[in-house]
Amino acid sequence: MSKPSITFRYLGADKREDGLIDRYNLEVTDTRDGKVEQVSVKPSQLASPLSMKRYLLHRCMFYSATRNEHNQMLSELFDPQPESN
Repeated sequence: MSKPSITFRYLGADKREDGLIDRYNLEVTDTRDGKVEQVSVKPSQLASPLSMKRYLLHRCMFYSATRNEHNQMLSELFDPQPESN
């Protein structure tokens, strides 16, 4: 798998009154040109690679990931491994 040109960093989440997640706040970086955006996405948008592609295209960022690559990104986003020294 090639190195992704879009990387994600979890910044937090906004919750609704009932305690469920309303939006995830992410920092999205395009490693090709260094463009960094802070975005707020609904869980349904984040769950699908196609939805994220559409969402990021509106911000002039090209996201191309297979379902497996997208699932791996989500896994790393929400369960980061501690850095070893």
